[in-house]
Amino acid sequence: MLKLKGLAAEDLNGFLDEGTEFSGEMRFRDVLRVDGRAKGRIVSENTLIVGESGHVDAEIDCGVVSIRGRVSGRVRGRQRIELLAGCHVEATLVSPKLVIEDGAFFQGDCQMGPPNEGSAAGEKTPHPSKN
Repeated sequence: MLKLKGLAAEDLNGFLDEGTEFSGEMRFRDVLRVDGRAKGRIVSENTLIVGESGHVDAEIDCGVVSIRGRVSGRVRGRQRIELLAGCHVEATLVSPKLVIEDGAFFQGDCQMGPPNEGSAAGEKTPHPSKN
């Protein structure tokens, strides 16, 4: 099982095991681990873990996104995104911090900068109008 610094088993809020498929919008509170298949939208202020056997094709908007499996779509990590050894990611990544381990595969776009609090994935912050 993938271990994150300071993460205990009791911190795991949800788990989609290998052989499980989900399609739609998923929201969770603490930590969610996906070892099955997920498609759609995943939203949380906290941590999403995509395990070795996980396949996610989604718009992801989470605090921390840690990937060891396969991910495609758009990934927003409000705090950071971790591409771990063995992962296969074909996506647009948006985060203030990006960690890419040796052995990770990434193809796509990356946008980095300070966290943009209060805007959901894909939303643009409106510019103030001039009077």
